[in-house]
Amino acid sequence: MHVRYIDTQQALSGLVELIAECEAIAVDTEFHGERSWAPHLMLVQIATPEAIYLVDPLAEMSLGPLVDAFERPDLVVVGHALRNDLEIFWLRFGKLPGQIFDTQVAAAFLGHGLQAGLRTLVAELLDIKLAKGAQMADWSKRPLPKRQIEYAASDVAYLLEIYDLLKTELDKRGRSAWVREECDELLLPALYERDPNEAWRRVKGTNRLRGDESGILVELAATRDKIARERDLVPHFLVSDDALVAIAQRKPEDEKALGGDRRLKHRNVRKYADQWLAAVERGRGKQIPRPRGRRRLTPETETAARLAMLLVQSIAHDRDLAPQLLLRRNDLHEALQDRPESAEALMNAAELTGWRAALLQAPLWAFLQGELRVRCVPDDGDGYRVVFDD
Repeated sequence: MHVRYIDTQQALSGLVELIAECEAIAVDTEFHGERSWAPHLMLVQIATPEAIYLVDPLAEMSLGPLVDAFERPDLVVVGHALRNDLEIFWLRFGKLPGQIFDTQVAAAFLGHGLQAGLRTLVAELLDIKLAKGAQMADWSKRPLPKRQIEYAASDVAYLLEIYDLLKTELDKRGRSAWVREECDELLLPALYERDPNEAWRRVKGTNRLRGDESGILVELAATRDKIARERDLVPHFLVSDDALVAIAQRKPEDEKALGGDRRLKHRNVRKYADQWLAAVERGRGKQIPRPRGRRRLTPETETAARLAMLLVQSIAHDRDLAPQLLLRRNDLHEALQDRPESAEALMNAAELTGWRAALLQAPLWAFLQGELRVRCVPDDGDGYRVVFDD
């Protein structure tokens, strides 16, 4: 397939016009995100049915029209493991596509495992062996080396063909709506928002804090996140988690007290001393609202939970689904602790909705009511398998 490099506004406008005529396009990105608050976009790969386009974000042009083109409601943006790409679009442009089809998500509904890699899918579905990845290459180099151009193009070269194959099989099995539901979840801006007031949740060592030390840490973490965003730094590169915890524990009232711990001998502690001290003052008297601790299951309930998870795994196996798609063990434990009084209450407690609830509600509730029995039968091959029946 022909590969075209896009590095002028005029060429990008031509691509946008082509996209306006497409029903589906494939998209991937290359980025550097190890040292910045938000990933730096280095390349956008796009495949239409006729050609592959490599769009250069480092060229002197605006990508706004391209991102706007992705928003068209009837355009399907196809990608593999799209979450990181979507996060970049949201953080850098404040926009998300109107409709997506994630081939990794779709593959999980067709027996390819929960997180099948693109190379694996291309090999299994198309019998083509892709070259090993170059994700950690330096994508800021210009001109891009030939090897990286070939790798970038290969990331989108087969996605539309895989999309057609997966979509056909999903339609055949009646699972297209399930995949749409999962893909729509990936288009929720809340997944990619970075609320400074929630930054404390990513700080290691909060379990060592007592009383209003936790409230002080909330303010310190929010302050660090705001400064890091302004400087486009990974927050812990600004000051470490240990430093934030140390400040919260010391509760300094002035710069002299702020420097009284060797963990705080850092230039950014001194440089932003007034902001750290202001955060300490705002946090005094506050505490992190601690969630209710999870109670230990009784041995009997633990046994019931294990059997219920076997039922979930059996349902997944019978439908060629990745079991992890259906229900997490911890969510089931939470649901069983309060002994729900109806099938609907069980689904609410386990946070199961949509296709998951439709698939699991009746059999799980029947099992918990003693209406299903579990037994072992010889497998078609070697050994045994577990069967649930009434």
